[in-house]
Amino acid sequence: PSVCNNAVWALGEIFLQCIGNPAALQPYAVEIVQNLISIIMGSAYGGEDNPMTGLIENASTAMGRMAKVNPSFVSNDLPRFLLQWLNGCAKISDALERVDAFEGLLLAIQANPNSIEQASPDVDQTITALLFAILSWHIPSGKFSPTILAGDYSFIPFPADHADLHHKLGTFLHQLKVSLGDKWNEVV
Repeated sequence: PSVCNNAVWALGEIFLQCIGNPAALQPYAVEIVQNLISIIMGSAYGGEDNPMTGLIENASTAMGRMAKVNPSFVSNDLPRFLLQWLNGCAKISDALERVDAFEGLLLAIQANPNSIEQASPDVDQTITALLFAILSWHIPSGKFSPTILAGDYSFIPFPADHADLHHKLGTFLHQLKVSLGDKWNEVV
């Protein structure tokens, strides 16, 4: 797993170098995205002891960085893996990798806004996953566990050095609430 993890991490680093130059990735984009989707979908299995855990976080970061290169590389397939991508994004511990993953996520959703309603037969699941992923920014590093709401915890403020992303996420949630209307109110 560590070789795979390192390879996926390296892909994410390459994608950072391609921001502003999508033509460099264009010939490989479909195949790369399909392989990243396969890894991200592994988050649906195994729970806390999933041997792919670090790999899923790196794949989620790489997917976000790929979307930052060109959102259309990712957006067409978004309904297939959005829920698991949100799950992977919520578990990324490195702040800069989280920022890249969430910025790419927002770009991909903006490129395919219907993916929110197409990701699950029940839009409630998608909204809940979105809210949890965003809420995960307020969970102290190393405190993420399935029992977080059952024990002692304290929320931390959104990192001040990422105020731009904080604003983008807030704007996104407001726009989502308006566009979903009553569906939003059924969940929240």
